[in-house]
Amino acid sequence: MIVVTGAAGRLGRRVVQLLVDQNQEVLATDQLAADDLPAKFVPCDLGDARAVESLLKDAEAVVHLGAIPGPLREDPRVIFENNVTSTFNVMMSAADLGLRRVVFSSSAFGMGWAHDGSAFVPLYLPLDEEHTMMPFEPYGLSKQVGEDIGRMIARNSNTTVVSLRFTNVALPEVQAEFPWPAPTPEDPLTLVMWAYADARDVADAHVLALDSEIEEYEAFMIAQPSSRFAEPTIDLVKSNFGDRVEIRDGLDGTASVISTEKAQRLLGWRPRHDWR
Repeated sequence: MIVVTGAAGRLGRRVVQLLVDQNQEVLATDQLAADDLPAKFVPCDLGDARAVESLLKDAEAVVHLGAIPGPLREDPRVIFENNVTSTFNVMMSAADLGLRRVVFSSSAFGMGWAHDGSAFVPLYLPLDEEHTMMPFEPYGLSKQVGEDIGRMIARNSNTTVVSLRFTNVALPEVQAEFPWPAPTPEDPLTLVMWAYADARDVADAHVLALDSEIEEYEAFMIAQPSSRFAEPTIDLVKSNFGDRVEIRDGLDGTASVISTEKAQRLLGWRPRHDWR
C-alpha cells in the first residue's frame, strides 16, 4: 500500500489517480475532506506523531505532499512549524516502520528563490542539484530542513528518500498567457517565475520516484524545458545579472534556467508538456 499525504491538493489528486490507474493500493490523507478521490481516504493531522504512525503502519511507501504550499499562504512562523513538524513525523514513522521509500515534495524555493526578484543571485545557471541550497524565506527553509531530515533517516535506516525540488506550478490557464514580458533590472521578476512546472509532469515525477533505483538519498530538480519568455535565456541572464552569474551549457534558445538532466537520467522522467 502507498500512502499519499496532501491528497486533496491539485498535485495530490493527480498522484492518487496515477497510482490507482497503475492498480496500486492507495491510502489518501489530508486535513481537508476529499471523499471524491478514487481511493480510500482517511483524514489525518500530520502534526500528530501517533496519528501518523497509525496511518503508515501497513504501508510500503509514502508520497509526502502534505504541507502549506508556498511562502504567502500563512504566517511564516506557522508555515515553518507546520511543514517541518509534519515532515519529521512522516519520515521518522516511515523509518521506524521500515517503509522502503519516502518521496518528498520539496521546492525550488529551497534553492534560494524568493518573491523579491532582486534577492537571489545564483552562482551559476542552469541551476542543478549541485548548487548550494540557500533559502531566503521560511517556506524555502522548511523544505531544506525537510530534505535534511530525509538525509538523516536514509543514513540511519533502510528507508530510502527521494526529494523533488519543483518550481512554481503553472496551470494550463496560466500557460495560455505565455510568453510573459521579459524581466529587467528595473522591473525584476523573481527567478522562480522564470521557470515553471506543469502539474501533470510533476505528478509523473512523484510516481516515478517511488520505484527509481537509488541508494539512500537523492534530490532532483523538476521543471519544464523552456522559460515563460520569448527572448533567448542567455540574453535575459546577461541583461539581468551581468557577470554575477556563471553561464554554463544548457541555456540555448529559450531553455529553462533549471536543468532536469539528473531527473531524466535517474528517474526516467520526461517532461511531456510545454507551452510552446
